[in-house]
Amino acid sequence: MASTRPPVCLQREWAYESHKQPMQTTGEFVILTYNILNQDLCQETKEFGQDDVTNGERHELLMQEIDNHNDADVVCMQEVSCKYYGQTLLPAMKHRGYIGDYIQRPNDRASHDTRPWTDGSATFHKQQRFQLIKKRNGNFRDVFQENARNGVTDDKETMLSLTDSRRSFLFTLFRCHKTKRLLAVGNVHLSFDFFKRMDLISLEVSFAINELIKFSGGLETPHILCGDFNQEPHHPGYQLLHDRCFNHSMTKYVRSFDQSDKETNKTVSLMDIFNDHFTHPSASLRSAYEAILGHELPFSCYEDSSDLYQTPKRDRPSDAVKMMFDAIPSHPKVYRNDPETYGSAKYIATLDYIWFSSDVLQCNGVLKMVDEHLITPFATCPNPSFPSDHLLLKARFDFLTPP
Repeated sequence: MASTRPPVCLQREWAYESHKQPMQTTGEFVILTYNILNQDLCQETKEFGQDDVTNGERHELLMQEIDNHNDADVVCMQEVSCKYYGQTLLPAMKHRGYIGDYIQRPNDRASHDTRPWTDGSATFHKQQRFQLIKKRNGNFRDVFQENARNGVTDDKETMLSLTDSRRSFLFTLFRCHKTKRLLAVGNVHLSFDFFKRMDLISLEVSFAINELIKFSGGLETPHILCGDFNQEPHHPGYQLLHDRCFNHSMTKYVRSFDQSDKETNKTVSLMDIFNDHFTHPSASLRSAYEAILGHELPFSCYEDSSDLYQTPKRDRPSDAVKMMFDAIPSHPKVYRNDPETYGSAKYIATLDYIWFSSDVLQCNGVLKMVDEHLITPFATCPNPSFPSDHLLLKARFDFLTPP
């Protein structure tokens, strides 16, 4: 008799508040976030090197996951290539009852990076559940330069170097058809670049939550910020969201990424240029997974990084960066090296999150991570069962009754 057990990527269960099933209410909704891996990067992998995601095997696997998680009312995706979105993904999601919005991130690249860069972020919502009220998309670099404090540096080259983010954000404001409540959703994919610019990533984090609150109309509007943050729980961007600001040691760490003004030779820090911005006012902001599980997931990214980590870091070897990898006793090293088993280095880390305003939203449950033993036979992701190097996150929410 044929097995009815679902594919390994779908073998995931819910974890609920207090280990109980949530009460069925008319206001409950589901948010899903998923970095689906840009096709340009996927061509560098072993499993899907020749696969055109527009009509290939990887698209079928992605849609299999979406169909399995069809209870999601809002789906936020990152690393969505322009071609794939327009030709294949948007029509496929429309067929499933979703309406989509998309932004491509800046396609001009640093001089050392010659790869094509065609990806962006997409937010889909079920039109039967939510009405789109307004949207805003933009590039962090433009927002930084609009808000930079004058007088810290007059050297345009230094300013451009400090604020040279190649990432974008996509904000959407919905009205729930069932409750008539508003809901603001921010979809972000923040910088990585080997963690060489933790100051820049932290600034992206700060602007993402602050600009989302402004966009939503204020703190009283329920807001959710989700996506690929490229920050682990012991990194500064995570602490900024969790605690609303840096502690003393993290402030010192972020300042270690200061640069020299080429005209005056003085040290210039993003924390001086944006001295009022490394904080946020959403006092009730919580991570959905931490709220339900008491901790973050063991991983949300599971990739082969042997080629990447052999790449010269191009700038300076940073003891501070090494500290983030190795010297935090409560966190293991972020990648595992087992040449006898895998023949490569593995980057295994929690980088994706769903943050929510807990004073106006209640998190009822989160989707548990797939058991790691289901991935290890493939060594890393992507592979024939897992179409991306990231794994999707999903959470159930309900609107709290306003006081």
